[in-house]
Amino acid sequence: MTKVKRRVICDGEVYEVACALRADGVTSPVASFLDALRHQNWHPDADAQSQLSPDEQIKSHYVMLATVRHFANTGEFTHWTERRPLQDGIWEVKHLELRISFYDTDGRGGYQPKYVTKSPMGGGGYYPIPNFDEYIRLGTVFEKNTQKTPQSELDSAELIRTEDLAHDTSQ
Repeated sequence: MTKVKRRVICDGEVYEVACALRADGVTSPVASFLDALRHQNWHPDADAQSQLSPDEQIKSHYVMLATVRHFANTGEFTHWTERRPLQDGIWEVKHLELRISFYDTDGRGGYQPKYVTKSPMGGGGYYPIPNFDEYIRLGTVFEKNTQKTPQSELDSAELIRTEDLAHDTSQ
């Protein structure tokens, strides 16, 4: 089997951040999302309530890429509100209502969930970043218009993680 080609967002000083691939080895929800934002034609699922204008889509594209590149190069986020843990070692990058799930891997199909080691400080939602493995994969995209992440989005993030990691173990 040949090695899959993931879109690398940034091969930084600390992490390589790439878009996770579905089981077909081609489809990537995050790559498709970023392309749609860049071209100002992103339309979420029918039940989502996105109100992003074309100009907001371009700005969101820039902000999300800048956030991920900063993380890849420094191992930190510019501000603690840009990320938070979800479940089972899956985290999210945040901008407005937009969310991109991510997880880490050793690049050989291994996955060890990284959890928050401390409680949020002062109840304000600050979660320290754990020591992630070298490879960060961007899994799914969703809009979050409620306080709690819908279980269906968490399930989707776990499914694409499983599918993506299978590509690394089959090589």
